[in-house]
Amino acid sequence: MSKRFKEIRFNLVAWLIAGNMFVIFRFFGMYDFEQYFILKKPIEMELMFLEANVVAVVNGLLLSLVDILLDTPKLKRESFRYILTIKSIAYIVTMFISIVSIFVLHGIITGRDNNLLYSLNYTLASQYTIALYLYGAFISLLINFLKEVNKKFGPGILVKLFSGKYYNPRVEDRIFMFIDLKASTTIAEKLGHIRYSRLIQDCFYDVTDVVAKYKAEIYQYVGDEIVLTWELEKGIENDNCFRFFFEFKKKIEALCGYYSDKYGVVPVFKAGMNCGTVTVAEIGELKKEIAYHGDVLNTASRIQDQCNQYNKPFLISNNLYKKMPRTGFFKMDLIGEMMLKGKLNPVAIYSVESVR
Repeated sequence: MSKRFKEIRFNLVAWLIAGNMFVIFRFFGMYDFEQYFILKKPIEMELMFLEANVVAVVNGLLLSLVDILLDTPKLKRESFRYILTIKSIAYIVTMFISIVSIFVLHGIITGRDNNLLYSLNYTLASQYTIALYLYGAFISLLINFLKEVNKKFGPGILVKLFSGKYYNPRVEDRIFMFIDLKASTTIAEKLGHIRYSRLIQDCFYDVTDVVAKYKAEIYQYVGDEIVLTWELEKGIENDNCFRFFFEFKKKIEALCGYYSDKYGVVPVFKAGMNCGTVTVAEIGELKKEIAYHGDVLNTASRIQDQCNQYNKPFLISNNLYKKMPRTGFFKMDLIGEMMLKGKLNPVAIYSVESVR
């Protein structure tokens, strides 16, 4: 399922829930149980729910369109506060226009109002419209805030924290990839602290779309290194964990002009991968996060350290080699068995190259 489709689905579901809750908050409880059936006919409530759902679907689709229009590389590079402010303003303005337009058209179509101007005045003066708009403005701000916070935690992490899935440690089979900037020390000395940090920011912004496309999760940013993880099945499905690295590499190469003009260097990344069983747990109180514990991560990091020694951009462990399907899209060659720091037994390492 594509990232864009998930965003549209989230907007629609959130607004449908909000729309139906509005009808409940607005009308249920105005009368006691017996009076409700006397004063409100079921058909009237069905119409109210229908109207609320129409408004919800229109708002969900329009705000999804706002997301698409504002999903630009320039805006992504702005601060969290700036993005939240711009999107919130766009949401509230769009929602106001959509609500007013729907009610004006409804008044004209049903014959309640004589003309467009009268219908507009009636809609703007209606307490029901005002209540709906204020409620909608609050929901818009809440949805926007939750989506931006979800991005800051990482896709799916906020849901896992809310659900308490990892409150008690559990065991999972996962793939881990450590990606590091090649010749980072030399580049840092050349650019200086500020420009080097800007370079890393740009690189990590460019990795975002590739992460979602190949079902990866960003576990950590450590200096100029990114740690990614997949559930084992998702990682080997359609060679996702391999395709991610080469797609990211291709994206950086496509932006070589941008990086060369801005920084005088084109970043090159190297990666090491491993898979196996890890323990997953929710840790921290003031700053909560999902943490993975196990030798699998240490081994993946040590494998990535070998990239420079063997002049290979992408190395994997024997464990992952045995799990990956042979689709013919990638060539895996044995580099050899070697002792990695902290390991008691030698580990077989393979290089990976794209053949198509």
